[in-house]
Amino acid sequence: MSSTKASEVAKALRERLGEIRPENGYFTAIDRVYGPTERARDKAPMPYLLVRTATDSRTGAAKTQASRVRTFEIEAVFGKSAEEADLDNIHVDVLRALGFGRDDFDGRFPGLIEDQDDAVPQYAGEGRDTHNITITIGVAYVENYN
Repeated sequence: MSSTKASEVAKALRERLGEIRPENGYFTAIDRVYGPTERARDKAPMPYLLVRTATDSRTGAAKTQASRVRTFEIEAVFGKSAEEADLDNIHVDVLRALGFGRDDFDGRFPGLIEDQDDAVPQYAGEGRDTHNITITIGVAYVENYN
């Protein structure tokens, strides 16, 4: 059975983010990108990304198709020795990987909503032994229900 458009979008997003490494022109060397049903093992090499769906909303419909916006949370996890600049760099790297602001449509992640992104850092401290930054982005797509 073929997969839904929503699943295809999520898989493509994880693949694109997996390219974040200095040899590809980025600041950060991402070790691995985990999906929502995967769990990073204890002592997993850092930094890594956790990508999960936050919301998925219908924005319109026509017969058996619906336009939708899926909001993804992309959480970057760093060891406690990471610097504040490392969290700033991964935020820039994620947006660059998705083609933010590019004029060429081939370089942009399909459906990326460019005016929707947030970043929330959390620093190691009481009860936390990692630095994290969660970047939220939106992707528009069309799902077929027939």
